[in-house]
Formats: sequence, structure tokens, C-alpha cells
Amino acid sequence: MVVLNFTLTPEAASKVHDLLICLGKFSDTVAIEARHDKFTFTALNSSKSTYAALTLDGKAFFTNYECVPSHGGSDGRFTCSMYTKALLSVFKGRLYDPSGRAGAISRCEVSVQDRAEETQCRFIIKMVCNQGVIKTYKLTYEAVDVMHALFDRNAANNRWSMQSGTIKEYIEHFGTRTEMLDIFAGDDRRAVFKSYTEKISNGREVLKHPLVTAIAVNTSDFDDFNVQPGLHIIISVKDFKAIVIHADTLKTSLKAYYSLPTRPLQFSYGADGLLCEFTLMTSGDYNSATAIPTPAPQLSSRPNSRAQSARTNDSRSMPPPTEPASRRSSRIQPGSANKAASPKPQPDPDPESLFVGQDDDEEARWEPADYSNEEEMLGWDASANQDAGNFPTFRDTGSFSKVDDAGTGPDEKMEGIAASQTVSQVQGLW
Repeated sequence: MVVLNFTLTPEAASKVHDLLICLGKFSDTVAIEARHDKFTFTALNSSKSTYAALTLDGKAFFTNYECVPSHGGSDGRFTCSMYTKALLSVFKGRLYDPSGRAGAISRCEVSVQDRAEETQCRFIIKMVCNQGVIKTYKLTYEAVDVMHALFDRNAANNRWSMQSGTIKEYIEHFGTRTEMLDIFAGDDRRAVFKSYTEKISNGREVLKHPLVTAIAVNTSDFDDFNVQPGLHIIISVKDFKAIVIHADTLKTSLKAYYSLPTRPLQFSYGADGLLCEFTLMTSGDYNSATAIPTPAPQLSSRPNSRAQSARTNDSRSMPPPTEPASRRSSRIQPGSANKAASPKPQPDPDPESLFVGQDDDEEARWEPADYSNEEEMLGWDASANQDAGNFPTFRDTGSFSKVDDAGTGPDEKMEGIAASQTVSQVQGLW
């Protein structure tokens, strides 16, 4: 048997209405988790990319609060799930009216009917109005196992905070058809909120026209701003708008915590016993020179470092591919291997140039072999292992092997002899 009873003031009931409006933009259902000291609303969108957890403090938010789960002791919990629209039909927008008109209430009493003698389990909400009228709502619920998204703020090195009212003024400039929001910081002490939608085409037909709205904000307008320059974090515009609008109802500061793109981002804010946390999946891009302290070694695109890496004799560098003997013998003259040509002096490459400079030696060493300009050469078989009754065969003179006396197989490789004539000069064989 579960014991859950709490009472809300008209102002607190109005805040519950506002948070249900916010959660309804993420999911059609809302999960409830009640513990002995707090009451939490959670929601997860259909794509499982946004998780929301809005926690009500048992002492600061409620007039009185009592929760005794059926099992688990003091660490136990009661969990259930209901439709968001069903709760919104009870917690209407005009629950709190300071002038005391007919639509206002004096208090809201909530209890859970989950007893063995009862045939049905219900979530009972009583609205006690100022004129003595009591409105009772009995809602059905479903027992579910509520799970929470984990977020490590210690690993979130990028943080910023700003008043929700100021951010709300910025998002009013975003286009209604924009889908994504790119948040990044430049080197000129400016943060940019850029909403955009990508152009989608189907053949010649354009399904979506690109629309971009960028708002540059000076970092001094933030309460706190500590973000790596050049780091782009991309989230959904729809989710961001829903979070900012709800944060503005509390008139509080919105805080953001994130590390790198494709890692979760968390928005956090709260006031008067209400703590709101939204965990969103992200995408984006970051500048490797600033986002990663120790980048992995890679080939540099600068001319000076390229020339130096080409001349080094480091054992880790990959040697050029070995050229076949048949090709090598036709190109290299006897005795030319012992002659070392002196390198020609080359001017220093321009460091501002977009092209990588190479000298003649490097180009001859690293460029791939190009046989397109050479006419096909006719090789011949010098193994002296041909029977009179067999037809002559053509072999690559760089790959044949010497056959031993028994004729069982290759013994050792021999150096090939260059071809003496081209295929076009041979007549009568085909």
C-alpha cells in the first residue's frame, strides 16, 4: 500500500500547470516519481534525444507533503505514468488569481488511491475553490519504472548562464521554420546563436528553402561565460524555445553545461523549490586546434613541415613501393645507381601559399609510377624450361624464378633483362 498526500497553494498549482505545458512539448505522457522528500515529473521525447526532469522539493514547494512507498523503506519510491493532457485538464491556467475572482482556488489537495480494499487505483486531485466549491478529479495511471538520464557536470568544461528574459527576447527573432540551433563562441568576445534549416531538394524540386538567422551577443551580457572559442554545439530550436519560455515563467537564470559535440548538453534552472534539468543530445563541429589539448600526430598541411617530413629518415615513415625489375631494368642504365646527382637549390616555399612545394628529388621519389605514356613491352621467358611440344609463354621478366635441375620449383629469384622490342613490332604471333 502506497501513501502519497500533498497540498499545493494556488501559486504552486499554477507553476505545475506551466511545467506541464513545457513537458507536453516533448512527450504525450509524463512520468511521476515520488520519494519521501521530493516529487519529480519526467518526460522523454519519442526520438530519445531530450530528457526532462522537473523536481519539486517536498518542504519548499508544498504546504504539506507525505510519501510512504510500499517497499524500499526511506529510499523507496512510487512511480507511475499519465497522459499530459489529462493533467492539463485539471491544472488549468487560471488557478492563481491575486484578485480573488471566481476562477481562483484556495488550495489543491492531491492523494493516491492505492489500497488493497479498493478495486481501482486512482490519482485523486481536489480543487478547493474560494466559494466553497470542491472539484474532484480521479485520473487513472499506469505503473512504470522511471529511469533517469545521467550527466556528469565535472566533465562539462564549457559553461554559460544568462537571464531567461534576455534569451527569450533573442529567440523571438528565430524563424518559425528553422529546425536547428548552432551555439558557438568567436575570438572577438562574441557568442552567436544561429538558427537555420538546411536546403532539401528532390531532383529539380526544392522541398525546403534554407533560412538562417544569426544573433551575436557580447559575452559581457552573460552572467557567466566560459566556452572554448570555435566550438560549435547544435541542438533543436524547438526544444530550446520550450526550455527558455518555461524558464522565463520563473524569472530565473538559465545555465548550460556541455563538453564537446555529440556529447550531452544540460540546461538547468530553478527557483522556489523547483529544479528543472533538461538533458539534450547534440551534434556540431569544433576546431581541433582549440578543442583538443593534445591532438593526435597527423600529416601537417604547412609547406615547411611537409618538406621536413619528406626528407626525414624516421623508421616510422612509409617507404615508396618497390618497382618491378622489368620496369626498373628498362629505366635504369647500368652503373647509374652509383652516380649521385647533386640536388638543385630550391627557393624557400611561401608560408602563405595554399600549395605544398616539392623539389625534383621528392617528386621522383614519392609520385606513383605512371606507365600510361609507355608503350606495352613484350617480355620473354629465360627459364630454359620449355618443352618442344608446348606453346611459347610470355612472362613478366621481373617475377620469374630460376628452376632447379629437377624442375620441381623456384630456387632463387633472378634479375630480369629488359625487353628488346615492342609489341607493335612483333608480327605473325597472333
